[in-house]
Amino acid sequence: MAQDASVLAGLLARRIKRADMHIATAESCTGGMIASALTDIQGASRWFSQGWVTYSNESKIKQLGVDESIFVPDEGAAGAVSPEVAEAMAIGAAKKSGADLTISVTGIAGPTGSTESKEVGLVWVGIYLDGKVTTKCAEFGQGDRHSNKEAFTTFALRVALEVWGEHHDQEKAESESTDEEKPVTPTSIPAALNILSEGPQTGDWHGDVAWSEGDEEPKTESGEDPAIPDTDIAWDEE
Repeated sequence: MAQDASVLAGLLARRIKRADMHIATAESCTGGMIASALTDIQGASRWFSQGWVTYSNESKIKQLGVDESIFVPDEGAAGAVSPEVAEAMAIGAAKKSGADLTISVTGIAGPTGSTESKEVGLVWVGIYLDGKVTTKCAEFGQGDRHSNKEAFTTFALRVALEVWGEHHDQEKAESESTDEEKPVTPTSIPAALNILSEGPQTGDWHGDVAWSEGDEEPKTESGEDPAIPDTDIAWDEE
């Protein structure tokens, strides 16, 4: 497992534990690497619920409830590597596991599998958090099959941290700033999971990735959460 993935997994685990939440994974092209990175952390059983490796289209339909019409090879169908499938996988994992946060991933690791519109190295990640689904994509076209799988894993964990910062940490900060003198009431997580009518939030990125390195989760003298390792990723929101 890539060193960077273990660092990002540690950062994500710290946030999940502090929030007293649970996480589940739904993987295709990564073959369980995301779940492996998370469960390498001691005590993962307290916050990691379960994971799926739904590699075939049939398993995505049967295990996660992905709509089979997405895979029909008619004109206009999204196909297995798409934001629609990433979203459906993330929602399905949340419904099946009851987890507060889920990570889904679907992509083309190579060396075969590319199409006219989708090249080897393309990956879509879906993140379910607080009743919302965010999807993002990236393209890694320079590596072999194994290195692409590692890049997909690292990218998925980083996206999960980005989404956590955008939604969970931001909401917490706003609550504390507007109600400083009142007791802070934890935000309840709705039990019912519904697909948002407005659809997923999407974004993409193209270019080379230079992940920072580290053997273990960074620590600070103040005890505050360390920052997510810097990269040269430039997000383009749609």
